[in-house]
Amino acid sequence: MSSSSIRVEEETLAKLRVLSKDEKRPIGQIVTDLVKKYERDKFFKQMHEDFTRLRADPVAWKEYQEETALWDSASGDGLENEEPYYTPEEEEEINAEYARTYGR
Repeated sequence: MSSSSIRVEEETLAKLRVLSKDEKRPIGQIVTDLVKKYERDKFFKQMHEDFTRLRADPVAWKEYQEETALWDSASGDGLENEEPYYTPEEEEEINAEYARTYGR
């Protein structure tokens, strides 16, 4: 892994140092995780905005629902009655994203 330097405000650096100490992880690892989380949050925000736009167009929304129903009926993978499996971390992330998106 190569390394680089970045400039951050002193207050941000102080917070990163505290996180690094508390979590016993290098600052670079924390920054990497934060960037990944930012990208994931940005993706879900964009997806939510796209769905909001789609739902605002009754014709496009109906077409989307029809296409989804078609694909749902065609996915005969034999797992119809099996519950989805998520790790506790994935469940927490899904629930948090749902709460952020729908304010619940």
